[in-house]
Amino acid sequence: MTTIPTYDAIRAIAVRLVRERYPSAVAAIIGGSFATGRQTASSDIDLLLLFDHVECAWRDTQVAEGRTVELFGHDLATFDYFCREMDAPGGKVPLAMMVVEGENILDAGEAHARLHALAQAIDLAGPPVLDEESLRRRRYAVTTALEDLVDSTQPGEALAVACQLYEWLADLHLRAAGQWSGGGKHLFRRLQAFDAAIAVQLDGALRLAASDLPAGQQAFGQVAAAVLAHVGGPLLAGFTLPAPAHWRSTPA
Repeated sequence: MTTIPTYDAIRAIAVRLVRERYPSAVAAIIGGSFATGRQTASSDIDLLLLFDHVECAWRDTQVAEGRTVELFGHDLATFDYFCREMDAPGGKVPLAMMVVEGENILDAGEAHARLHALAQAIDLAGPPVLDEESLRRRRYAVTTALEDLVDSTQPGEALAVACQLYEWLADLHLRAAGQWSGGGKHLFRRLQAFDAAIAVQLDGALRLAASDLPAGQQAFGQVAAAVLAHVGGPLLAGFTLPAPAHWRSTPA
């Protein structure tokens, strides 16, 4: 039986790594599964390193004492840029969440205090509001995907559509309510924290789509109706999407 490492053991590995390889770091935040108590036997260590200045932000994967470590190197300016300009427009701010949920394993100082305050402000501001056109596109995408799922008689095809529909519905439900979204396991976690009932429905629908397609089709129809009811309902007829006028090649 594989042993799940304790947080203290992982913290000690991270401290030694930072001291040996990154002595100029002014803060080092352990985030991810170890920060939230969801670690498994093979969980990576997510570690955000803050420096007074970096020429450019960077990401690196290393192995320390047999444990994979995902490193994210930033200063305050690059951290702010990545959170606000790169991540937030897509409704996800994983770097900010690392700082909000994680622990600084170096001596606390002004740099960490400023980083934490910045991350909290980004988190509390919430994601950009979905405008009417974005909502229309999402409603249409969900409606057409649901039709594909309900019409499907091929289990493999149906499951592929169901996986996509799960992601779209979860993300739409969060974003329409002004909540941050996430990717992969973080999408489920954010949905579960915001609306446990919808999270259970979506999880059940996806499992049924894999094991009992007719039941899965019905379950997805029900949860899609519940999610779409908050944003104007299904959308097919009347949806238009003009392309920009400059999307044309010059004739040869």
